[in-house]
Amino acid sequence: MDKWIEVKLSDIGKTYSGLSNKSAKDFGYGKDYIPYLNIYNNSKVNINFFEKVNIKKRENQNKVKYGDIFFTTSSETPDEVGMSSVLLDEVNEVYLNSFCFGFRLNDFNTLRPEFARYYFRGMGFRKQMNYLAQGSTRYNLSKVALLKYKAILPTIPEQSKIAEILTTIDDAIEQTEKIIEKYKRIKQGLLQDLLTKGIDENGNIRSEATHEFKDSPLGRIPVEWDIVPINSIGKIITGNTPSTKDLGNFGGNYLFVTPSDISGKEICKTERTLTDKGMKFTRIVPKNSICVVCIGSTIGKIGIIKHECATNQQINTIICSENVDYNYIYYACLAYLKRQLDIEVGLQAVPIVNKNTFSTLLIPLMGKPEQVRISHILNKIDYSIKDEQKYYNKLKAIKQGLMQDLLSGKVRVTHLLDKGGKSDECHP
Repeated sequence: MDKWIEVKLSDIGKTYSGLSNKSAKDFGYGKDYIPYLNIYNNSKVNINFFEKVNIKKRENQNKVKYGDIFFTTSSETPDEVGMSSVLLDEVNEVYLNSFCFGFRLNDFNTLRPEFARYYFRGMGFRKQMNYLAQGSTRYNLSKVALLKYKAILPTIPEQSKIAEILTTIDDAIEQTEKIIEKYKRIKQGLLQDLLTKGIDENGNIRSEATHEFKDSPLGRIPVEWDIVPINSIGKIITGNTPSTKDLGNFGGNYLFVTPSDISGKEICKTERTLTDKGMKFTRIVPKNSICVVCIGSTIGKIGIIKHECATNQQINTIICSENVDYNYIYYACLAYLKRQLDIEVGLQAVPIVNKNTFSTLLIPLMGKPEQVRISHILNKIDYSIKDEQKYYNKLKAIKQGLMQDLLSGKVRVTHLLDKGGKSDECHP
């Protein structure tokens, strides 16, 4: 089995700087350049995410080329310094932003660009970046420090196979992201249609061409619908926060929900719990209640509690009556409350909407059978999004495990190579 080799980066390539001597008036038109976030967010440069910069004739600026590896040079935390991205597409005249620098390989006989994409994002290299980053309040990576780094690299055939495996996973992750975004767009369109037009007993979305509509404080709605305040559909409870000693992660008797626990439709768990004593300073709300954040920067976040629990003072909870479908109320709040909350908050330094004001906010209401029809359709979309998100998270976990094993040599791929250990020709 071929051994991996140790090479110093200064022996296999050289660094170059990004844009220099540019002012704000030079940006927004002209030639393409790779912005900072393109490099920070992507292991492979996204050629659809370029920005513009004016490059004058005979101006001495470095152009990027296929196979170049880019590194971010500065961050507020050391673990974000030296984030890398590799250009794996042919480009004509493209430049690099001034907050990153490039590393150009002498050739591709020691390090393949498609492998570098993963190697420089791997745990081993990222750990070294923490040591190489210099600073106290802001951390920086110098070209000199990077060039001193000694990389332990597999053979070229192994690099190609490792890159192929990881690229396959990345392609699946990207495809799943697209599916999730597609479902989210569909959901947004359905929210708009179903919460303004509804759906009749035959399963058809109404239109003004075939059905009678009327004006309302929330816009045009079917004539048989009503516009009602939140407090008419159930009881409103404002949460409370007990003392620190009665709130913790030590396994108390009651779950305690805060705005950070609301990250989707269903609020299924929280790490915080309350003691019996802590319960004297807060209030229990039942399963299937609707939580709405009404204080702070995350005002307007909405979720459904799936376990009996307590909530903190930033949250108003709607305990729905039996006359309404709680799933429908969630979607109606999702569609209509955020805008109303923003209007009530206005220019407040600390956004806050009290219980009395919250209780008067409006949503459309129709007969319960139609509520159920609407929520059933939207629930199906949410379940699809949830399933795809689970698959996405699984793929990310698989990728993380593969990167740890393959980039460290813990798992070798030589048995997967073509007979004779040959790889495809390097990119010229």
